[in-house]
Amino acid sequence: MMRGYFWRIWAVVLVLSTVWLGACIKASSPARAQADVPNKVVASRFVVVDDEGNERAALGMGADDSLSLWLSGPNGKKRAGVVVLADGSPSLSLLDSSGDVRVDTAVLPDGSAFLALADSNREIRAGLYLEADGSPALKFLDGDGEELFSAP
Repeated sequence: MMRGYFWRIWAVVLVLSTVWLGACIKASSPARAQADVPNKVVASRFVVVDDEGNERAALGMGADDSLSLWLSGPNGKKRAGVVVLADGSPSLSLLDSSGDVRVDTAVLPDGSAFLALADSNREIRAGLYLEADGSPALKFLDGDGEELFSAP
């Protein structure tokens, strides 16, 4: 009689343990954790910093309703930026280690586009342009801004 009672106790303990273990596993499962994660974060500016606290990336709205994403080097100086102006015109800028724009490209509201290359003095030295009607142009300039070559 004692033996039957003993097995019944073990059966109840085993069932309760199994239920408890199942509940623990379900509560800690990744599916449960993902369900608790919000599907969007709303803010007007996001900043990413490195271990030293230097700003390495910034995504945000400007006072002029432009949207920009700037990426910075380890020293905190901006190196690349993507901007969408309030009128929807996108641009991409690449900067040298001094923070000067050396490559700039954009699509303007009228559909024209350009790619400009600047020297270390911030002077445009080469440009590739595409007018809204599809007409291309290529220009090379000297350090004084005088045209060295252009086509057509």
